[in-house]
Amino acid sequence: MFFDNVKQGAPDIMYHLKVQADGDKSPNKVDLGVGIYRNEKGLYNEMKVLKEAKIALASANPDHDYEVTTGNPSYLKNAARIVFGEDSSLLEAGQIASVQTISGTGAIHIAFMLLARSIPGMSKVVYVGTPAWGNYVPMLGLAGLEARTYRHYDPKSGTVDWDSVLDTVRAAPEGSIFVLQACCHNPTAADFTQDQWRILSREMKTRKQFPVFDIAYQGLGNGLEEDIYCVRHFAEQGFEMLVCQSFAKNFALYGERVGALHAVCPSADSALAVRDQMRFLIRSEFSSSPAYGSRLVDLILSDPAREAAWRHELDSVHQRLHRLRAKLYDMLTNVYKTPGDWSVITNGNGLFALLPLAASQCETLRKEYHIYLVSTGRITVSGLNEQNMAYVAKSIDTVVRESQEGWGTIERTSVL
Repeated sequence: MFFDNVKQGAPDIMYHLKVQADGDKSPNKVDLGVGIYRNEKGLYNEMKVLKEAKIALASANPDHDYEVTTGNPSYLKNAARIVFGEDSSLLEAGQIASVQTISGTGAIHIAFMLLARSIPGMSKVVYVGTPAWGNYVPMLGLAGLEARTYRHYDPKSGTVDWDSVLDTVRAAPEGSIFVLQACCHNPTAADFTQDQWRILSREMKTRKQFPVFDIAYQGLGNGLEEDIYCVRHFAEQGFEMLVCQSFAKNFALYGERVGALHAVCPSADSALAVRDQMRFLIRSEFSSSPAYGSRLVDLILSDPAREAAWRHELDSVHQRLHRLRAKLYDMLTNVYKTPGDWSVITNGNGLFALLPLAASQCETLRKEYHIYLVSTGRITVSGLNEQNMAYVAKSIDTVVRESQEGWGTIERTSVL
């Protein structure tokens, strides 16, 4: 009577891809789909420092009481330090309001709700460069904000479409909101250079525009400090902004949902008010965030030796990702001499690469070769390893030669 007329929700590309991959028992299966860092054995990669922290936390036997609505204060202090730096004058002055969230997705949701409901006179228009993470647009709609898209990526060059970005910023009304991925762009891996970030900050500041930074992959691109350059630069330039932080990837705490939302404010008094508005939103939606993962992060970041070990392990992760990129590029370009320009692989940063493949080519790779990638051509680079690299490269080469379609002109949909 009530539920009879309910229609199914919009299809979730990543959900169906994962179901297909998990159900494939072929010995040739290679899962390059979901964005999780895998080790050389193709398995979940538990950091040594995290494993030790779990033992230490279990020994301390903490209770299972609720965390306060805004989150663990020590965890939040450490999380903000990783973003804004050890000697941030904004942190010292109390101008940054921070709350704990249900990973980066929760941070983005609370950020959108804050913009939509809690800030008088705020623009309701949010600009999103495409292709992009698939949740931005539906989440904006749920919050009551209007998404406007522009082209972030040039598939011909495999880099940022800089002219499109600048034209959009210059044409956008004063006070417009821009969602910006700080590093390791999902799904394109096409990041802004530091020079481009500086130009972008000048253009946006002149027009009094508002950035919302999404940092889901800090440390997986070129290093923990290098990957956060844009956020610190915008902060130094006096921007008010929101920063959505996740520890899912750089601590390998995917299922523990560990995140934070930071608001950079013009004064300590305004930071207190913004923090209280965020507290109200959290209380109204999920009351408080999970405690276990944030306790592990805090345990590591509160101990200099543990933090140093974490940084060292994280360095090895981004170094391996660069090696895998170079190897796949070499196999396609020099070993198999696969038709097309594969420099997009080595031009990119982070966990993903957006290969110049048509949807039909991706389907063939899945059905005939058991290689699971998104229909846009996005692969998770860490799914490659010494055992499967040649097989993947040879399979791509075969499919490309057999089909020879779509080079550099394919419009890609937005995915996770």
